[in-house]
Amino acid sequence: MKVLHVTTNYPTLDYPIFGIFVKEQVESLQKKGIECDVFYCNGQNKGFKKYITYVPKLWWKAITGGYDIIHCHHALSAIILTMTGAPFFKKCVLSYQNDPTKEWGDKAFKFFNKTFKAFIIKNDSTPYLSYPKMHYLPNGCNEDFFKPMDMQDCRKQLGLDPDKIYILFMDSNKRVREQKRKDRFNDTLKILKDKYGYDNIEQIELRNTPRNLIPLYMNAINLHLLSSDFEGSPNSVKECMCCNTPVVSTDCGNVKSMIGDIPGCYIDETFTAEGLAKGVDMVLKYKEPFNGRQVFLDKGFSMAKVAEDIINNIYNKI
Repeated sequence: MKVLHVTTNYPTLDYPIFGIFVKEQVESLQKKGIECDVFYCNGQNKGFKKYITYVPKLWWKAITGGYDIIHCHHALSAIILTMTGAPFFKKCVLSYQNDPTKEWGDKAFKFFNKTFKAFIIKNDSTPYLSYPKMHYLPNGCNEDFFKPMDMQDCRKQLGLDPDKIYILFMDSNKRVREQKRKDRFNDTLKILKDKYGYDNIEQIELRNTPRNLIPLYMNAINLHLLSSDFEGSPNSVKECMCCNTPVVSTDCGNVKSMIGDIPGCYIDETFTAEGLAKGVDMVLKYKEPFNGRQVFLDKGFSMAKVAEDIINNIYNKI
């Protein structure tokens, strides 16, 4: 089987973790015997007109490449592909990274639904799961790359203080996206200092960080704080779970399904800094051995398992 992946998110030398989950998913499919090519529409920070310039090249690749399936990542990729006419004569799949309402809206989805053969969504609480072509299938995590390491050894390698409490904020974009609510994250840390007396708390903010350093940081921190308004299926949560690092998060995306039943993690349903601060305080005071990694992987979130599901439940069926 030969698949063309069309994406507007993909790592480059300047943005090493931008769309890294697309690259890793493609590689996981290749390991399962799928022949994959990637067509990257690189229009980051260049406006929609830049994306349109890719239409002729993508049209030529779609009609001459001999592809069995074209797999778009993000609704913007599907718009570019639709401008080539390919969904009318090729079997096409669209992976949403957020709820469709957050990616060009409901009207765009209903238009895609007329020609695309299947959709992948990462959020299990969306009403879009009622559509027959929709599949709930979050990205997998590479549990061999993200694995538990000694906290103090990681801190030493990164030059971090051995005694401080480090809280992680993470965004795969060079610029912080508004949905990530960095303001709420900052307010949470202020409450932890002023109300709960944590004088030794310090944030670690990772944006556009080299991939090889991320497992070190995730093992060096005390917990990951996700303060977002909305998500699809946040990869940083999965990566922390594989590193056996606790997470405190707003009730966004599919976070509740991933970690809601894991002792030592906390999900705040109020979407407030006060609620998140309460959760951080509870997690920091949690004294039992944390074993989020095994519980998480037992749910089928490994990269190899997700690749098998894409092939068996989507590619083969269409």
